[in-house]
Amino acid sequence: MAAATTPGGGRGMARDVGSLTLDGPVHAPPPGSLTSVDVYISSQCNRRCTYCFLPAEFFSSGVKMDIEEFAGVVEWSRQQGVTEITLLGGEPSLHRSFAGMVRLAHGQGLDVRVVTNGHPRFRRLLADGSVDPRHLSRVAVSLDSLDPGVQDRFRGTGAWRDATETIDLLRNKEVLFDINVTAVRSVLDGLPALIDYAQQAGCRRVNVHWPSSMGIGHSLDADQIPDRATWEALTQRISRRVDCSPDFFVEIERGFLEPDQPLTNCALVGFSNLQIMPDGRAFRCGLLADQAELASLVMAQGELRRTQPDPGEEELLMKAAKAPLCDGCPVTEGRRACIYDKVSSLAITSTRKTAPDLPGIPA
Repeated sequence: MAAATTPGGGRGMARDVGSLTLDGPVHAPPPGSLTSVDVYISSQCNRRCTYCFLPAEFFSSGVKMDIEEFAGVVEWSRQQGVTEITLLGGEPSLHRSFAGMVRLAHGQGLDVRVVTNGHPRFRRLLADGSVDPRHLSRVAVSLDSLDPGVQDRFRGTGAWRDATETIDLLRNKEVLFDINVTAVRSVLDGLPALIDYAQQAGCRRVNVHWPSSMGIGHSLDADQIPDRATWEALTQRISRRVDCSPDFFVEIERGFLEPDQPLTNCALVGFSNLQIMPDGRAFRCGLLADQAELASLVMAQGELRRTQPDPGEEELLMKAAKAPLCDGCPVTEGRRACIYDKVSSLAITSTRKTAPDLPGIPA
């Protein structure tokens, strides 16, 4: 297994997982519970997005997962009945074995999803046939705004061009794609136009994220973070769209809940998700992935095992069993901003209130 350490250790940095003491295999979740296995195959990235949920140390660590370890992840996922595996980074297409990983996972009967910023190498591999379009179940492209200046301000020069050219290629290759939006304040006025563009371009889903307070996003300018009223108005507007076909819909994190409002999904408790980092550390919840010390699981040689003595997520699970679900969660900061708890334009929620007017967002 490829692993790296960073002098001084610390939040979000890769640990030498080979030095950890491992417990026995993790018992598989009930059939059908684990719906997503997300594999961060490389820490290499051409961008330093100002709201990235991974820390700068992750990108400087140089850690990559080799294809043999990835093959073990694929086999484990297949044995658990998982139907889709996601390749992420960094920018996953920068991994020299990216095309081979796509072929391997597809060859084992898994749907293959890719999350990309639209790097030119991804387009080259798709255009020249190194990556067969038929081997991709769907691709998520990071695009926050139709304004190149706004997009490039937060993601770096050329980010808008990379994203839009990749969307054009995916459409031409008839590859199903989503658009991931990080909803900082600067993009809100342009969100209706972006949603219209996505629908006309043949996008399947627009996935709207709250700006991360984790990783690099921890230093995001405070004036770029929507306030509660703005976010609640936005979620209600999206829920009222009433898209009637799964061919296109919009999703957004609820973000703020009243004390009596239940959380609809917690990946940690439900074991519905597994995030595997390039060095093999694994998390049930992606919101914890910037904190290496919370990884209580390791994927090694095709087996998911617990680490000892680090309690990590196991301690959070024990707290959740004794208190309300979100009380012990270290990432909510009082707002229950769970990426797994969403409003969809396909499923109208029953928790509606009269929303204040939000400029630029149609009711």
